[in-house]
Amino acid sequence: MFQCQPQTCFHGCPHPVNRRHFLKHCGAAAVAAAGSLTPFAAIAAEKERTKTRVAAVFLMSMNTREIWPYPDFDTKARQREVLALLRKGCPKIEFIPLTVENAADMQKVTALNKKVHGYLVYTMTLDWNHRGQVVNIADLGMPTVVADEFLGGSGVFLTAYGALHDRKVPAVAVSTTRLTDLVPVVQQFVNVRRRGANLAQFAQHCEQIYRTSFQKQGTLKCADDPVPLTDIQKCVERLRRSSFLIIGRGRPGQEQDFLGVKGRYIDFDQLHSYYEKIDRDEAAEWANRWSKQADDLPAGDYVEPSRPTPDAVQKAGGVYLAMLKLLNKYDTDSVTMNCLGGFAAGKLPAYPCLGFMQLLNDGGQGVCEAMPDDTISMLMARILTGRPGFVSDPALDTSKNQVIYAHCVGTTKAFGTDGKSNGYRIRTLHNRDPRGACAESFMPAGYMTTTFRTNIGRKKMVIHQAKAIGTLDSEKGCRTKLIAEVRGDIGKLFNQWNQFGWHRVTVYGDFSEPLAEFGKALGLEIIRET
Repeated sequence: MFQCQPQTCFHGCPHPVNRRHFLKHCGAAAVAAAGSLTPFAAIAAEKERTKTRVAAVFLMSMNTREIWPYPDFDTKARQREVLALLRKGCPKIEFIPLTVENAADMQKVTALNKKVHGYLVYTMTLDWNHRGQVVNIADLGMPTVVADEFLGGSGVFLTAYGALHDRKVPAVAVSTTRLTDLVPVVQQFVNVRRRGANLAQFAQHCEQIYRTSFQKQGTLKCADDPVPLTDIQKCVERLRRSSFLIIGRGRPGQEQDFLGVKGRYIDFDQLHSYYEKIDRDEAAEWANRWSKQADDLPAGDYVEPSRPTPDAVQKAGGVYLAMLKLLNKYDTDSVTMNCLGGFAAGKLPAYPCLGFMQLLNDGGQGVCEAMPDDTISMLMARILTGRPGFVSDPALDTSKNQVIYAHCVGTTKAFGTDGKSNGYRIRTLHNRDPRGACAESFMPAGYMTTTFRTNIGRKKMVIHQAKAIGTLDSEKGCRTKLIAEVRGDIGKLFNQWNQFGWHRVTVYGDFSEPLAEFGKALGLEIIRET
């Protein structure tokens, strides 16, 4: 304990200490340190100012209906919940909360760059403008942790972190349903300040801390599921004889080569011309068939926003029949469509989701969002295995070693047209618009799956595998949510979302090696994600 010399005050003044002199200097020190505060309050205030300061940047937007977690998600309440947990778990850190909803809000973030010791970036909702903002914050050169609201900001989170990984920008990625896993990672802001570690060391140390919370991989024992495979050379020949339609993007009538597959661009007007001529009774029959085969929605508060109107289902039957006419005209069984954009613009009378389900179940394929990369991937899987793919927007949960594959189009014949069927419910899409209808498919559990995607332009393919363990019943994200336990290192699964985008294609069966051989035969570089 520090002690004053007998003949001097605690300032080291050369004159003897007396009460008047002591109070005079205490008062002066107090005023200098903290205005009107008492000396003890001034000391406490100084301690408070020496806390590690972290900007907690919440990226959120509710300006669009096409949003995760779901429309009207209470972002402010969730922000308060996250901050309360962090403040309790990290008492040595002063958190400065910032909300970023648009580009102008970024000025608040950059203004703090010289005043904080690091950034925690929390991607709460799905707004693609935020992807660049994550990258911009990491480029400020401060210690950075990027965290995900599970089935909320996952697309922004994964693709933005993938961009940082490709550019070798040191940052830490955290994606877990157990929010307490974030606390020990964020605590490292204190240590990096104290020890003066550089950004790379900070990121490496945080990853080591974060990995201690990972659920270990189980045995992954799966149900027997022999997959009949086509000879690779025949696969290549069949693929290069294939074609598909791209509706609602590109120049109508234009054709483009995709790894030897012919893609033809079609406008919505051509689809709509067929829709105007369809048999309304036949459309109603399809609507009734889908509705009768579907399971009932359970009782609960969320039923009504989850239930599409009967008219929406019937119009979906009409769109399905119009697609069949269009596919027949161009002699193909594969189509991908700018469904969200077309419906939002009033160019599409109904979402094609139920029709896509039927195409998949019958051995063809319907693919969301006018995506050639997804379409080629699904064609490859279908030619190799005879099974349909499930295009999804994945989310990662390290606390369970799981990946959730989520989308609003799902097959109910995961083992092919001759395989067993699984149940489904008819729901609104993730945007809860009652004018839209899709199938929430209860895909089977207990089987190994192979997940991949091609990047046609870069001539690459990425592959990982996971054991299907059921479907998630949650209002967050898209309607069909297949849960799978990751085979390999889930920590590596964070890295490839920049080059390959958010989507992945999941197919039932353990066939990663033949798939890689197929990819190599097409001249693709094969990248193992895990």
